[in-house]
Amino acid sequence: MAEMVNAILFDTRSIQRYIYAGNRLKTNIGASYLVDRVFSEELVPVLQAELAEDAVDAEGWKTGIDEERLQRHGQCVLASNGGGSALVLFSQDVELERRIGIVRHFTQNLLVKRPGLHIGAAHGTIRLGEDFQKDLKELYRKLKENQNRVLPLVNVPYPGLTVSCEVDGEAANFYDRDHKIRPEGKYEQRFYSQETTVKAMAAESATEALRAKYPDISKRFDFPMQIEELGQKEQENYFAIIHIDGNNMGQKFRNCSTQAERSRLSDNVRRKTEGCFGRLLEYIEKEYGSYADVLNLGGSVEGKPFMPIRPIILGGDDVTFVCPAKMALRYAKVFMEMMMEPDSVEGIDTEAARRMDCCAGIAILKTTYPFFRGYELAEQLCESAKQKMRGLLGEKDGEGTSWLDFAILHGEQAPTLAQIREQEYTGARGNMHFGPYQVGHKAGCFPKEHRYDLENLLDAVQQFHRGCMANNKLKEMRMVLQHGKHDAQKFLAQLEHLGQRLPKIPEWAVYADTQNGLWSGSRTPYVDAIEMMDFIPAESKEAAPDEN
Repeated sequence: MAEMVNAILFDTRSIQRYIYAGNRLKTNIGASYLVDRVFSEELVPVLQAELAEDAVDAEGWKTGIDEERLQRHGQCVLASNGGGSALVLFSQDVELERRIGIVRHFTQNLLVKRPGLHIGAAHGTIRLGEDFQKDLKELYRKLKENQNRVLPLVNVPYPGLTVSCEVDGEAANFYDRDHKIRPEGKYEQRFYSQETTVKAMAAESATEALRAKYPDISKRFDFPMQIEELGQKEQENYFAIIHIDGNNMGQKFRNCSTQAERSRLSDNVRRKTEGCFGRLLEYIEKEYGSYADVLNLGGSVEGKPFMPIRPIILGGDDVTFVCPAKMALRYAKVFMEMMMEPDSVEGIDTEAARRMDCCAGIAILKTTYPFFRGYELAEQLCESAKQKMRGLLGEKDGEGTSWLDFAILHGEQAPTLAQIREQEYTGARGNMHFGPYQVGHKAGCFPKEHRYDLENLLDAVQQFHRGCMANNKLKEMRMVLQHGKHDAQKFLAQLEHLGQRLPKIPEWAVYADTQNGLWSGSRTPYVDAIEMMDFIPAESKEAAPDEN
């Protein structure tokens, strides 16, 4: 019979709200770093102080835990650490009072070192054998129950008499004398909240860690910490927030019968995402010289050019990065295809991590738009892609496929994706947004609906760029698509008379048929293609395929 051990399960609450609370990329980067390192940098020292340094195994989560390891090492093992949660196992001689003291000491430290970060905790017991998953599930139930009953105050209260922080609205109790938050010379000194200050200061450590993770790239490039440094040209002040989430990862972890299997899968997933992002950086470096006409390629303080991309969350199946709007679809597509490629990263020994299908949401917005609002939209778009995978194809047929969806925010618009689509993309004949789109069909996925392949959209945009239709007719078609079938048929007749045409996309032939008038059922793909012309650069004519 497996030995019963004591356990504390820690979980970070409202991670997204903590990371994206402010409209500053620098504070978002720092907040993500603080969440990622909270247990290794804050919990482990507390465990060592309470139990003695040599009684704590802080690296056990990397390889998995068994009874012998806990007995051999002493009193405490950090059994998991990732995704905003941590599981700490204790030998039977660590009584409840001491474990409660650990939680108290840890959370008190967070009030000073990571203000604003909500951490929940649950005490219990766990069997390390075949009943591990059952006991862990019960511990998560207790954690959820505690979170619903305990609502801690983790910031200095705002009494209404002090200045409020312009970044997160909390009490502004730190004077940015040394321009830790906003660059000197460009911005005046101001008061900010302690939470914003800690996040901004952590951004420097996050950048150093990113450079260390990709040392070869860092020799030649640096990573931006301001939206303005991503590379948008003047008068083109749009950037993109890309949120990518692995499909069915919860089930994959539930299929692990032991803690050792969970640890190995978690480590493999981290190595897969970090490795694929490294390959994406290599892809960007390889084609960097071709960006001159598309981006404003600047330099950092050290004289190295900035990479036109910045990861915010990286290392698990949940990945978020920002980039110029014109690069968003390209970078998301390349990264997702690498994630699906079984041998894209060496040393992955779990099948669930070798080939990872995923879904993505791409929110394209102006640099002045609230960052948290943009991230929320990216999350909703990712969920829209997941619904397409499940709903259109069914659970079985959708398995193993990757999808993405996108939306463009031009100004103040409705707060939810459903409202945006209802108010701005509903015509007389149906929904004018055609996505979500499948990524990686040519890499080995064979769903029933080929018309939704992303390659079709990209091909259509390039044909528009090459002039299959005059610009004034493109604008006219955008209006015609909002009206009835007769207007669409009349428009197609005019195109033929002028010697112009729709893009030649074999999978979209049903929409180009004059009898159907640009629609099939209640769907049309052409509005997406017209709108994305501003955010998908034109390829060189020399590289264009022969369309005749």
